Amino acid sequence: MVQSTEQAHMAGSEILVGLVDRLLAVWDGQPARGYGGAGDVVEYARSMGVPVVVIWPVGASRD
Repeated sequence: MVQSTEQAHMAGSEILVGLVDRLLAVWDGQPARGYGGAGDVVEYARSMGVPVVVIWPVGASRD
């Protein structure tokens, strides 16, 4: 059985960041729970000079 890994998720996100002009991130501003999470992708995009727009509704929370 082939399994998806955190490294594969981050690699896919790095490819995506390389293809976009701007990243829209649904992100609570907290560190990623695992490698390749939203926090890691936002950090990577910013390090690559890709503008990031964070979308997080007032009052929203994550479990």
